[in-house]
Amino acid sequence: MELYNDLHEKVCTLSGIKATCITSTLKTGDKEIMFEFRRTNRFASSIKEEGYIRTDKDEFVIKQVEPSGEWFKCTGTLNVEELEGKQYPQGFETVEKTVGQCLTETVSGTGWRVVRCDVTKKRTVRIEQNCSAWDVAQQAITTYRCEIVFDSICKAISIYEKYGEDRGAYFIERLNLKKLQVQSNSYDFATRLIPVGKDGLMLNIDGKNYIENYQYSKKVKTMTWKDERYTDVESLKEDAEAKLDEISKPYKSYTADVVNLAEQSEEHKEVFSIALGDTVLLISKSTGIRESHRIVKFYEYPQTREKNKVELANTRLSFEEVQKTEQELS
Repeated sequence: MELYNDLHEKVCTLSGIKATCITSTLKTGDKEIMFEFRRTNRFASSIKEEGYIRTDKDEFVIKQVEPSGEWFKCTGTLNVEELEGKQYPQGFETVEKTVGQCLTETVSGTGWRVVRCDVTKKRTVRIEQNCSAWDVAQQAITTYRCEIVFDSICKAISIYEKYGEDRGAYFIERLNLKKLQVQSNSYDFATRLIPVGKDGLMLNIDGKNYIENYQYSKKVKTMTWKDERYTDVESLKEDAEAKLDEISKPYKSYTADVVNLAEQSEEHKEVFSIALGDTVLLISKSTGIRESHRIVKFYEYPQTREKNKVELANTRLSFEEVQKTEQELS
C-alpha cells in the first residue's frame, strides 16, 4: 500500500502494518479500509486524516487515526471526493432518462465518467433538497434497482443490472464454512402491494389497484407504496412487482467466516472462487439451511486471508427502504 499526503504527493510505500481489512458493500458500491501501525513506525506522523492510502485496486481517504496502546488504528473511506464535491444546492432532477444518461449528467466536470451501463430502462430521479453527485448516484441505485462499481483510481463508474456471477461456488460446514451467524425476520413482510404514482396514478388490473405475490405465504398482508416520480403506469407496475418479490418473503442474512480454498487448490479454484455480488449455495446441516444467496458484503484481510468473512442476503431492499421514498416526498 502507498501513502500520500493531503496534497496527493506520494510519501512512501507502507510497511510494518497489520490487521488490514477492506470492506466492500454491494448495496452502495462503497468501500472502507482499516489497518494498524505502530506508534514507532517511521512514517507514523505522516499517516493522518485527509491523506490518502492506495492499494492495487482502490484509493481511500484517511478519516480517522486513533491510538490503541502501542498501535494506532487507521480508517479510510473510498476516495469519491470529486463526486462529493459536485454540489447541487437547489436539488437535482432528470426525467425519464436511463441511469447512464442520469449519471453522465450528474458527474459532468468531476473527472469521473460512466464507462459501462447494462441498464436500459428509463426512470425519473428527483432530489428536492441540496445534494451531491455521490448522493444522486446512491439515489439512482435505488430508483433504477441497479448495482454500481466505483473505480476510485481510474475515476470510472460501471452500472450493472446485477453485479457478480454464479460460478457454482458453495459454503459447507467442515470444508470451507467455519462459522455462521443467521438473521431472519419478517418485519417488512407483505403479499399485496398498492403502488401509487404522481397525481394519484394507480394500477387497474382487471379492476384491481394492487399486485400480489404469495411465494412464501397465502396470508394477505397489504401495504401501500407511493412514489410521485412515476408518471407511466407500466413503469410503476414493473418496479412494484420487483419490490413485492423481495418483501413477500422473510428477510434473511448470514455472516459467514469462510476458508479461502481457491488459493489452496488450483484444481478447485473456479468452484471456490468468490467475489462481491456472487451467488453461492449455503449448506449448513446444523441449521438445516440449503439455500442460494448473494454476497452483499465482503470483508477481505489481504495479510491474513484465513480471516475473510462475507455477508449473504436474499434481498437488496427492505420495505423500510422502499417506503423511504414516500417519506422523502411527503
